[in-house]
Amino acid sequence: MVGWQLQQGATLLMPSGPDGDHLFVVLNDPKVFPNYGSNPQVLLVNLSTVRQGVHFDATCLLQPGCHPFVKVASYVVYRSARVEPEAHVLALVQKGLFTPQDPMPAAIVGDIRSGLIASPFTKREFKGLSI
Repeated sequence: MVGWQLQQGATLLMPSGPDGDHLFVVLNDPKVFPNYGSNPQVLLVNLSTVRQGVHFDATCLLQPGCHPFVKVASYVVYRSARVEPEAHVLALVQKGLFTPQDPMPAAIVGDIRSGLIASPFTKREFKGLSI
């Protein structure tokens, strides 16, 4: 995607689980995190479809149309949050393994970031990061 940058609000389609690619949202501009070495990192969370009869984390629900990729009711999967080195993400974008998408609207990124702290499923180490 022309003009795509790895920054807060950026989104990527990334291989994830048996269902294929999921949309991941970047929650911060690349920065050095304590205990993650000296290279800049990003914190990512992915979205998943709300399915009838399947338990999900209701901390941050996203409605269809909030982003061009979100076609059905979805939720943020905080239990799968991950920290990735900036260079690693950029290399996989360059190789075509991660596919840049349109940015997530800033207000929704704010909701997702707030949910990171509120969700009972977020790993403690991520709740303590200054993103």
